[in-house]
Amino acid sequence: MDQTRRRSALLRRFLLPAALIAAGACQVDVNTPGTASSEMEGLESPIVFGMVAYMTATGVREGRIQADTAFTYADSSKIDLRGMTAVFFDENGRDRATVTGREGEWDQESDRMLSKGDVVLLVHTDGSKIESAEINYDPSIDRVWSDSATVRTLADGSVTRGSSFESDIAFENVDVRNPRGALQVF
Repeated sequence: MDQTRRRSALLRRFLLPAALIAAGACQVDVNTPGTASSEMEGLESPIVFGMVAYMTATGVREGRIQADTAFTYADSSKIDLRGMTAVFFDENGRDRATVTGREGEWDQESDRMLSKGDVVLLVHTDGSKIESAEINYDPSIDRVWSDSATVRTLADGSVTRGSSFESDIAFENVDVRNPRGALQVF
């Protein structure tokens, strides 16, 4: 019993003050001038982590946009995205195509989208893939395109490289401009 009292006394004398000092070192003064909160004034919802939003037309979901991080602004309908994925639905609600990129922009009012940085577009209906530095989408003109170098890989492995591409949203009319051959991959 005497040893138990000694241990308790040692714990109170040495470990408790050390724990309080360590806890005090972890406190952060959030009212310090120049912190993120004062720099982000004017932002509607400064940073959203794990954002998921839907593109709609007349109340019908046409797509889903996800981002690891999203930046929104009070004076704009544009959202800046980091680590983004956009899934486009067909008229029956099935996944039509998926676009992934390191970053992008999405206009909530018009649903126009730009994906940038190692962009990959997977077309679910035919198993093809389009890769480019950036890909644009504008639902008002039913158009998906890139003005950057493009690589299109079909499900059978054939590859077409070109200077750019343009397609309708159904991916029935895909035009790779200035094609540089179709190669069979073995």
